[in-house]
Amino acid sequence: MKKIFSLLLILILMLSLTACGTSNTDGGSTPAAETPAEKHIVNLGITAFPTNTNPFTQTMQADHNALRMYESLVQQDAATLEFKGVLADSWSVSDDGLGWTIKLKEGVKWHDGETFDADDVMFTYSAILDNLENENAGFSRKSDVKSIEKIEKKGDYEVLFTTKTPVANFLDTPLQVIYIVPEHIFGKMSVAELIEFTNSNPIGTSPWKLVGEFNAQNTELEFERNEDYYGTKPNVDGLLFILFENSDTMYQAFKAGSIDMFSPSGTQAEELATDANVEVIKNLQPKLTEIGVNSSDDPRSTVNKSLKIKEVRQAINLALDKQKLIDDVLKGVGYAGTTIVPTSAGKWHLEGEHEYSPEKAIALLEKAGFTDFETVQISGRDVKVRKNAAGDTLVFRLALLTDGYAWHYRDSALYIVKWLEEVGIGLELQSMDGSALGDLMDLESDSFCDYDLYIWGWTPGYDPGFILTVLTTDQIGGRQEVMYSNPEYDALVDLQITQVNVDERLKTVHKAQEIILEDAPYIPLYYQGAYDAFRKDKYEGFIQFAGDGTIFNNETYINIKPVAK
Repeated sequence: MKKIFSLLLILILMLSLTACGTSNTDGGSTPAAETPAEKHIVNLGITAFPTNTNPFTQTMQADHNALRMYESLVQQDAATLEFKGVLADSWSVSDDGLGWTIKLKEGVKWHDGETFDADDVMFTYSAILDNLENENAGFSRKSDVKSIEKIEKKGDYEVLFTTKTPVANFLDTPLQVIYIVPEHIFGKMSVAELIEFTNSNPIGTSPWKLVGEFNAQNTELEFERNEDYYGTKPNVDGLLFILFENSDTMYQAFKAGSIDMFSPSGTQAEELATDANVEVIKNLQPKLTEIGVNSSDDPRSTVNKSLKIKEVRQAINLALDKQKLIDDVLKGVGYAGTTIVPTSAGKWHLEGEHEYSPEKAIALLEKAGFTDFETVQISGRDVKVRKNAAGDTLVFRLALLTDGYAWHYRDSALYIVKWLEEVGIGLELQSMDGSALGDLMDLESDSFCDYDLYIWGWTPGYDPGFILTVLTTDQIGGRQEVMYSNPEYDALVDLQITQVNVDERLKTVHKAQEIILEDAPYIPLYYQGAYDAFRKDKYEGFIQFAGDGTIFNNETYINIKPVAK
């Protein structure tokens, strides 16, 4: 912050001296110096500072802000979500879906003036591929290149990737997620040196160059426009990411005009909505919050066996007024959950509205044999719950996370308890942190599957490949926490990732979602959003990713420009 005010003070002094001019010896006046062009540096508020600038070891979400000097081969268009070339000029895939020929752009220069070519791509990918089995080589993107059999250089500006099997989302993973590094710098190092490299003066190809050296202990991270960039240059002179201790101090800085864009809380967004100089928008990112239903057959599991009945799981879904959660808990920022693929995934999301119908929920429960009632004590209250002829009651334990990010889980739970009691289902809330819940899902744990339901979430991205795999049988004990298994679903998930033809894959992805909707091992609650805000009196040209996502994206930073005075 001091840096910003110092720059402003210097600029004011320069302008005042220019306006006054100075006297010369013959009584005349020295012409005023030419006013320097105003620089437009966009100030962005952040609450987590990047940890490093080494693309090989980057792991934290905050680190992406420190890697803006690098580019990948392709990226998704912010408007259409279709892939477009960055360092790649074009690409084609062989008829068998195994060979991906990438033609690279020519005339691209690294920030130090060296020429970008196929050697840089070969080195970047080979460094990771050659060390997949090396436990001492902590490359963070190992899992993203496992589909690659080999990579070959076909010319100075052409490479061929050969995959082990057809990979439908190969453009996304790995081509979009791997940043290309300069071989003439990184190629001189051993594997150990690559992992330990601090990269304090990073050299990339992007429209942004780091100002000064990177230091993880700093509170400001500044980029300047790369005047030699081969593509469309940014309209502004630079970006300045400023670290704040918390969202409240960042909010005050935004109101004072010290920062130009940030992500406010719901309460802050409501207050800013009345400011004529501010634009507040809803940011719907690809996030899924779900109720997980324990489906375990393991004899160690203490799950209420009534949850094994599909109609019971379906009834829980129908009994929930998910739009009410959007309105009251998320303050209008989100969509009611329908399938495991979020709406932000575009065409991959199976279209359909959530049906809130307590009447249909009751009908399903009665069809399943739960026609009698029993009054039970839950948290000191008398609750009337359903039971069947065998005496099985519909009382379930709901694991409720206490972690800070889970505030909306806890707020939502109060509504869920009420709605389920209205159809004859009781919930016992059991508070625990994420690590404790994780232990209950550990196959080797003594308390394995000692829960019935839980609320948790995923941020799966825009391609459906990842979130679909979460519920496959082979992920039990891995990503999957509900012990669900359906061979038909498994086969569809395996098939879709090999379908390079988009139309064919789309049908398979939708069919897989239909199965989960029917079986209900996951009950999607909502696709949570957030707010973004910017100073519309200072800048314009902000672009929401996918039409309703975040404005904090590469295309915004290129397109944003000062408001004409």
